[in-house]
Amino acid sequence: MYILKSIPKPRVWGTSRLQSYSTEQMDGKIGSVYTASGIAEIDSPIALGKETLRKVVLQKPEKFGLVKGEEFPLIISMTAADEDLSIQVHPTDTYAREVENKLYGKSEAWFFLSEPKSGSIIAGQTAESEVVFRQAVADGRYQQILARETIAANDMAYIPSGTIHALTKGSLVYEIQQSTDITYRFYDYDRLDVTGEKRELHTKKALETVDYQQTISKSPFALEQTLDVREFKVKRTVIHGTYTNEESIVQVLTLLRGNTCINHKMLMKGQSVLVLPDEQITVEHSAECMIATPKTYWRDKF
Repeated sequence: MYILKSIPKPRVWGTSRLQSYSTEQMDGKIGSVYTASGIAEIDSPIALGKETLRKVVLQKPEKFGLVKGEEFPLIISMTAADEDLSIQVHPTDTYAREVENKLYGKSEAWFFLSEPKSGSIIAGQTAESEVVFRQAVADGRYQQILARETIAANDMAYIPSGTIHALTKGSLVYEIQQSTDITYRFYDYDRLDVTGEKRELHTKKALETVDYQQTISKSPFALEQTLDVREFKVKRTVIHGTYTNEESIVQVLTLLRGNTCINHKMLMKGQSVLVLPDEQITVEHSAECMIATPKTYWRDKF
């Protein structure tokens, strides 16, 4: 078992509401509190030690159900926004391999702890053809071609790679994503970065990887439900007493509400613990959590 420390990251669209989900405090607007990540750019520190998740995975991948050369395949975060996020798309598996030299692209899912102020998020596009879409992008007429999806608290939304999407103002989500942490921005409302410059867009790559027909799928996500997609499984549950990881790969248990003790060690809201294959843990107080299980589909696909 590994208990991880949080990594809060500032974002221009962020919020102070995420302070209570982070083990590490940071002033200003937080966009995401990364609670489990093993990539070079975002590497979760392991509590009660000096090692990081990336380091221990690279040293002994078989301990986590991985093989040599594979990174920890998931990134888990708590993400929230006081402004709309940029209109964006993530690379597909094919594009990630051919252009970004990555093993796979980035699909993700959001569980809404707080719904957006507008009651909807950006989900796909409405242009009648690729030509019309590309012209609208060239002209900056995004609002005319963006589709929206209604969202309520306790909904789960799955965003396959290549899908145009954006969280909107007021959202607070548990986010699970593949560890190819690459985002291509189509449009960012002409916002400025900390240096006073407009934030970078990635229109060429976004247009190359986008699937024009694809959209988000969403549904209410009650306790004991599981989202089971190609890239991962994630279950919303309440745990108490003993829990055993019966999968052949590591699982990420993330606390959604309240605090608890696992194996006599405190875990706070938003924090994650890794449960190794066949490992049993003891949870001392009932706690609502998400249990995420990566799928190694790329081993067969490629």
